[in-house]
Amino acid sequence: MKKLIFLFAIALMTFTTTFAQEEKVAEAVEAQEVQMEEVAVADLPEAITAALAADFANYTANKAHKTAKDDKEVYWVELSGENGAVKVLFSAEGEVLEQQDVKS
Repeated sequence: MKKLIFLFAIALMTFTTTFAQEEKVAEAVEAQEVQMEEVAVADLPEAITAALAADFANYTANKAHKTAKDDKEVYWVELSGENGAVKVLFSAEGEVLEQQDVKS
């Protein structure tokens, strides 16, 4: 009987520890969720507007979103053109950080 009580106590402690760890992981994931704010294309920083005119002249900017990456302000801009659609990630200084083709 003592062994049974001991095994029950060990199982209870293991369950409690596992539950606490899962709760911490869930909190960490929530903290890392990306917050995106829609921005009017006309309100993009001048550096991004200049980069769009220089490097993406054959595209039309449809939507823009402001977010943060590595604690820096960045902008996703959705573009469409004759060659298809792309999403481009710009730094606030107008540097292209990432480009993704958008599949129709």
